[in-house]
Amino acid sequence: MDTNHTEIKGDLAQGILSKPKTDDKQIVQKLVESELYKTFREAFGDLTGLPLALRPRDYWHPPLHGVKKENNMCHTIAQNPRACSSCLETQMRLTESAQEKGQSVVCPMGMVDIAVPVSMSGQCVAFLHTGQLLPQKPTGSQFQKAAKKLKEWRLDIPLPKLEKSYLSAIVYSSRQQEAVIQILTQFSDRLSEQANALMIRARMAEPPLISKAKEYMKANLTEVVRLEDIAGHLNVSPFYFCRQFRKHTKLRFTDYLTRLRVEKAKLLLQNPNRRVSEVAFEAGFQSLPHFNRSFKRVTGGTPSLWREH
Repeated sequence: MDTNHTEIKGDLAQGILSKPKTDDKQIVQKLVESELYKTFREAFGDLTGLPLALRPRDYWHPPLHGVKKENNMCHTIAQNPRACSSCLETQMRLTESAQEKGQSVVCPMGMVDIAVPVSMSGQCVAFLHTGQLLPQKPTGSQFQKAAKKLKEWRLDIPLPKLEKSYLSAIVYSSRQQEAVIQILTQFSDRLSEQANALMIRARMAEPPLISKAKEYMKANLTEVVRLEDIAGHLNVSPFYFCRQFRKHTKLRFTDYLTRLRVEKAKLLLQNPNRRVSEVAFEAGFQSLPHFNRSFKRVTGGTPSLWREH
């Protein structure tokens, strides 16, 4: 492995760019797949001629590789291990400086790359990447300087082909680059709003363990449901299940089961032809006194009084 590349990965291991949580990565992926991002990416490309990518903060590949409108020379460089290492070093410098606001950096080829942070709960979780542009109209002599670096990397491709890509690169002045950063910053705010909304929804969503437990209780409402039965059905220990169920529902599983049975009893009591004792057993209660006590505890009144109302 290239020494330079190894050093960079070592720096990351030491925490220069701490890894976002798995949940953050999942939210970033949802942003990438959203219509909001896809529509903006197409419009941005058509307007500027530049590539655009939304990547997690710890993305460890050339961020614009394989993206629509990628510069051909950059595409070739990204496929070469030694050259790619240099690209990654540039990327690391850029993302380190762009944790709070959009920044640009010049790569060894003299091309400008731009990154704008996307935040969630005030913390950077992703970057909008664009660039592969030149700050001024390129000349043959400028490419010759870049060609020296290309020869060091021993790219197995004719230089005339790379020169054509270099000389045809999009040119943006410093003022235009700032305008691009401003546009992406405005869009980043929209993405941050959506990321925060997704985060809130994710936190409110029930874990599969709790959903499956509720389904099991509903399916076995008229049976004797013991703690060991549910835990065994879910392949977890009774202690773990109790702790998780209370954590996410704020109720003990027995209290939740009682509420389910009381809700079913309410529906059955709407039929005036059903006796209270029939309703009790059909709702899963093992005795009429137990039913009356549970019903009053949950609703504040007796089954007969509830039926009258």
